[in-house]
Amino acid sequence: MIKTGLPYLDKLLGGGFPDNTVILVSGGPGTGKTLFGLNFLLEGSLKGEKCCYVTLMENKGELMRACGGIESLKKLENHIDKNFVIQELKLAEQNSHKEGKVDLEQFTKIFNHYPKIERVVIDNVNKLLIYAKNEKDYRIKLSELVTELKKRFTCSLILCETSDEKIDSGNGEAYECDGIIHLSFIELEEKPKRTLEVHKLRYSSFEPKIPHEFIIKNKELKLSETVVI
Repeated sequence: MIKTGLPYLDKLLGGGFPDNTVILVSGGPGTGKTLFGLNFLLEGSLKGEKCCYVTLMENKGELMRACGGIESLKKLENHIDKNFVIQELKLAEQNSHKEGKVDLEQFTKIFNHYPKIERVVIDNVNKLLIYAKNEKDYRIKLSELVTELKKRFTCSLILCETSDEKIDSGNGEAYECDGIIHLSFIELEEKPKRTLEVHKLRYSSFEPKIPHEFIIKNKELKLSETVVI
């Protein structure tokens, strides 16, 4: 089992994420997807695992700035270019030779460049949608990507921005991935709280769709044992 970086989530999942799985981390803006992904890689880096954050969104400086706001995530800076790398994937580069395609080749180049990576986070899948000719083309390319990730890495996270409490973009990511971690906001006593729900996890036993508070504080990220009703 692969530790998630959140001890109570590991407990809920019976030890963590199963080996050779691809997990979809979905949610609206500001729900904590990027920090969840970075915290997952921190867990691996601290154990000496080789980790890679592939970003189609923020650049390296922006990601490290986000880490700087959380005491525990500041430790990632000590692992940069040792056993933790941030790989920026420029959209213009991806579209330079195959107009209108979701191109697995760009990811394959990255994977070949870092052949011993154990954990990878891709942020985010929404940007890949603009290169698909249609939903069928996107699903084919996404399936190819998921297959490649499962073949190469111990555990992979794909981040996906959603709306209206949906668990994916509406283009089938939830069906392709082995697990779904959904982050959202809930209004409680006129104060919004971030919540985390496990909607799916193959090869594992868990209680589905039980919302727990996902706490992001200056010191650390953690999952509350209290169920949010």
